[in-house]
Amino acid sequence: MQFVKIIRYHHHGFKCGTPESDCREDEGSNPVFINRVVKNLFQTGQQVYTTEIILPSHANRELSGCFCYLEEGRQLETENRNIGFLPRESVIWVRNISHLGDGIPYYNQSIHPLVEEAADMENMIRGAWVKMRVEDALERTRLWKEKSDSLPDWVTECYLTERQVNNLIYPSANEKVMEFWLSKK
Repeated sequence: MQFVKIIRYHHHGFKCGTPESDCREDEGSNPVFINRVVKNLFQTGQQVYTTEIILPSHANRELSGCFCYLEEGRQLETENRNIGFLPRESVIWVRNISHLGDGIPYYNQSIHPLVEEAADMENMIRGAWVKMRVEDALERTRLWKEKSDSLPDWVTECYLTERQVNNLIYPSANEKVMEFWLSKK
């Protein structure tokens, strides 16, 4: 089994909460989740059923978790860096934005399952979260890096559920020291 590094910049480590409570101040406070797995990184402008759009509330503990970064992320000066390892075959929540640039979302329209009438929800869905296999999320990062010198946070940002956080493998003190020295090269 292969693992990928998950990085969490927070003074409380991988402490889980509601998505709303874990949002950074600059992101707003009401994340939207689209319960659909992205299977093709090049297929954008897709439709989802309104029943697949989740607006989590404090009472709903099903989406309890925390925001992290996959493999790499920009360290915030005020936060501590925490590391865990997740199985590579996992499915995680990532931003609903493709690597194609200009903020092109994978899903930008919703339809009601009974009416089958499309509604343009691009503004709400653009910043939403969708499911993606870790392997595909890493490929999306690689594709972004091929065409751009900068790496925005959204490319590697992910959201792990509490169940996933509880299954992370945490490095020992020796592994943290080794990673520190290897990252300096």
